[in-house]
Amino acid sequence: MDFLRKNAIWIIALLITSLVLLEGPRAILIGAFVAAVVGLFWLLRGKARKPAAARRLEAVPKVVPLPLDRGADTVRPQALERVSLKAIDDPRLAAVVLMIQLVRTNGLLTRAERDTILALMSDPLGIGDRERIYEQALQLTDRGRVLTPVAEELVPLFRARLSLPERQQLIDMLTEVANAYGEASDLQREAIVRLKRHLLTPDAAAGRSLN
Repeated sequence: MDFLRKNAIWIIALLITSLVLLEGPRAILIGAFVAAVVGLFWLLRGKARKPAAARRLEAVPKVVPLPLDRGADTVRPQALERVSLKAIDDPRLAAVVLMIQLVRTNGLLTRAERDTILALMSDPLGIGDRERIYEQALQLTDRGRVLTPVAEELVPLFRARLSLPERQQLIDMLTEVANAYGEASDLQREAIVRLKRHLLTPDAAAGRSLN
């Protein structure tokens, strides 16, 4: 069968030539044989194509719905479910979340921004296991999400656990991260100003929205 399939064109050409040269009953028999060979050729060709088409379909990757954020960094499994940040009780982790979210508001993290955040995690935050805490904080952020709603959830923790100088230090850290890769965007600067106003105001104004 493989021989016929591979050489069918030459066989058909040979038989047609013979049919032209011959006359009478022999020509009729050869013509019938040619018709049979042509039919067999197309039948075998159709069967050969079907498995190939099936293989091509199987080779196409299945379309699977992806989480909201898929970039160069880790995708958190809970991306479709907004995780409340109010459960965070470590202001250092909360500060890392803010720094990462501030950058991700504009898109993907660059190497310069990541390196700046990791450096600040060492000093002044004094975080020992930087990579683990960084990945933990990254899971709690979303690309394209603005900083203000994230900050609103974390402000009560900062006001309860940080002194005024430490709050100012947090603002300075955010400013440094925003300018780590070029100049900070208007959106980033506005978010930092709102957070600064809310963190450094007297306690009586603490309950007001950052907006």
